[in-house]
Amino acid sequence: MTALQSEVADLVTRQRLARGVAAEARHQLDPYDGVFSRMACTHPETCSCPEDYPGWTPGGAR
Repeated sequence: MTALQSEVADLVTRQRLARGVAAEARHQLDPYDGVFSRMACTHPETCSCPEDYPGWTPGGAR
C-alpha cells in the first residue's frame, strides 16, 4: 500500500506540473498578450511598462 501511495503522489505531482506547462503554453500563444502588455504604455496614467523600470528584471534577485 505504501508503494501505491507513493506512485499516486508522484502522478498527482506530474499532473500539476503538466497543467502548469499547458497554462504557460496557452499564455505564450495568446494572440492578445502583446496587445494587453502594450496597453500599459498606451495608458501611462493608470499602468506602467518596462521602460518605466530600466534595468529591473521581474522575479530577479531581491
